[in-house]
Amino acid sequence: MEKLISIIVPVYKVEKYIHKAVNSILEQTYKNLEVILVDDGSPDNCPKICDEYAAKDKRVKVIHQENCGVVIARQRGILLSQGTYIGFVDPDDWIEKDMFGKMVNCAESNNADIVICDYKTFNGAEEGVGVVHNQGLDNTWSAEKFRDEFLLDHYPNFLCNKIFKKKLFNGLVCPGNITFEDLYICAELFAKSFKNFYLEEPFYCYRIHASFANTMQKIRRKYGLFIAWREHERVCEKYKCPPLMYSRMRAHKAAISLLVINEATGYLSEEERNDVESYLQMRAKQIVNLSLKHRMQLWTLKNMRPLCKTLGNISLYFDNLKQKKYKK
Repeated sequence: MEKLISIIVPVYKVEKYIHKAVNSILEQTYKNLEVILVDDGSPDNCPKICDEYAAKDKRVKVIHQENCGVVIARQRGILLSQGTYIGFVDPDDWIEKDMFGKMVNCAESNNADIVICDYKTFNGAEEGVGVVHNQGLDNTWSAEKFRDEFLLDHYPNFLCNKIFKKKLFNGLVCPGNITFEDLYICAELFAKSFKNFYLEEPFYCYRIHASFANTMQKIRRKYGLFIAWREHERVCEKYKCPPLMYSRMRAHKAAISLLVINEATGYLSEEERNDVESYLQMRAKQIVNLSLKHRMQLWTLKNMRPLCKTLGNISLYFDNLKQKKYKK
């Protein structure tokens, strides 16, 4: 009997893309799957499209909820899921037809908690062959080596190019209002895993969109990055992982940059700002390998705080220059 795999798809304002995403799941060569479409209060035709899929295919389940963000949407999908394994597909992406068959087979034959595959990226549309991203992981690595490589972010902490045994999610909660949720949640997933397997085939297809984030979105992303690296630090402390100091350094740098930019924008809530300030105070006496830039920013925060507004505006200016590039 084939093991059931639950595929969770958060859905919001993607009526242009959702058919390709869902069809690529339903047309998998592996048939024992459930598809959980979580309509996150989408204001377009997506709720209707989701219901139409459920009416046509009994493997499709639909959750309708008020807009809460992708993190809550995924967590609700996990709670509803019945599969031995869990996979994720974003609603503007798609997958190759034998992705889940081969990945589940690798999980079963190798008793793996996590299976990782390669992926392709496509700029905007799906025409062409895409750019293949070969990760070159080594299946002779121990679970601890896999864990540390992902804690160090040497390989993409994406959820969508992996499948996981559902048991790994037991007791795992991600804050609902952050970005970089994949970076956040993968830390403990890999820490809890006893066996991982790498499948060198580019099954997952990411659609790359031009990203022109406004200032509020940039601050939200920087806050999410701080939260994610602080979670890596917590996981390293809990499981006594070697990348502890690296994770602490990344969290420390993210906190400093965030507070400097916030002096220019005032975007963070008082609770969020106090959270970041408290973290820096807690880490004040610990030796962290900060760059000269971050040491200067930290000194300015402590001794010449009004100057941080200027530094924050400079940082935002250079962020704006980076928006010429395509981002996911």
